[in-house]
Amino acid sequence: MTVGRRFPPEWRKQTDAQTGRAVRQLTSVGHNYHLYFYNPSVTPDGRYLVFYSERTGLANLFRLELASGEIVQLTDAAPARADYWPFSPPVRGVAICLAALGDGGRRVFFFEGQALRSVHLETFETRTLLTLPPDRRPSMLHANASGDTLVFATWDEALFAERSRRAYAGEVFPDEAFFQTTTSALLRVDAATGRAEEVLHRPDFWINHVLLHPTRRNLLLFCHEFTPDRDRMWLLDTDTGACGPIPGQGADEWYQHEFWSADGEQVCVHGGWHGVSERAFVAWCKPDGTGWERLAHTTPGRVYAHYNRHPSDQGFVTDGEARPNCISRVEARDGEQHFTVLCRHDTEEPVEDQRAHPHPQFTPDGRQVLFTANHGGLSNIYSVAWDG
Repeated sequence: MTVGRRFPPEWRKQTDAQTGRAVRQLTSVGHNYHLYFYNPSVTPDGRYLVFYSERTGLANLFRLELASGEIVQLTDAAPARADYWPFSPPVRGVAICLAALGDGGRRVFFFEGQALRSVHLETFETRTLLTLPPDRRPSMLHANASGDTLVFATWDEALFAERSRRAYAGEVFPDEAFFQTTTSALLRVDAATGRAEEVLHRPDFWINHVLLHPTRRNLLLFCHEFTPDRDRMWLLDTDTGACGPIPGQGADEWYQHEFWSADGEQVCVHGGWHGVSERAFVAWCKPDGTGWERLAHTTPGRVYAHYNRHPSDQGFVTDGEARPNCISRVEARDGEQHFTVLCRHDTEEPVEDQRAHPHPQFTPDGRQVLFTANHGGLSNIYSVAWDG
């Protein structure tokens, strides 16, 4: 199957059993899943949804025109390793979870093996920006608001290749300490020229979730992945060289899934307290670790806990926490989170698989929430209105 191949609309309307709201299933052929939830999947003009599909037998990128439902293939990948271990099963094709829109939404940037490429959404012109050395493994891309700069981390290929081979063969490791033996590097790339610079090199430290400030290309937010220490969120200022954990994580707290607010004035995160299963929180602070606010909630059982903030600051959306297996609108009242279920997702995930995570995100106008759900062994993309 080739670049430019067109598929007729696959969408269908459903009525959510719990809320009675209209839900639209956007895809239906093969595995389909949107970009990682802190990378917008819809172009800034609201015209196209860019997503992964495995309908060709490999992971490739496609666009869906939101006005008509027409789907067009954007890439025709070689069968390169494409898994996002330890967060996915084996996959081949375009590297899953790593792609990001850039260049004002005109191009999508992605890894195919060690090569960082981009494809134009209209003309399908493909470029190769750079090729990593064979001993480095790329992680997810992220772009600033204008899409002219990209950032990502790299890890030791030998370590992740050897450990993933053993894990896929069924081995269960006694702990996760080996992840911290990798050397992590942070790269910043000019999206137009492909000029790359290594802005951080850190041995014995696993860096993930590298997020560029929306407007200040010198500020990079990243996480110390799988850390047992109270240093989940880090900030690097490439202008000054300052690099360190964002202050404020409590001795008994754990954090996950940090991200910038749309204006870059705040860093948002969700978390909880060690040893406490029925309470958790969403929180935010200034990049320097001042001005912390935490909103708590009770939960009957944590399954998914991915938050995103509305582009016009009308609260948060999440795919679990106080309302497991649901896409919920979250609003702050009286120092607490209040959840309104938009619809159920009821995704199925027999093994760890990012392709089945709901990962809710907003369309640019904030009127729709996109999410992925796996039913019957195949993931597909859905949308539900933010307002009733």
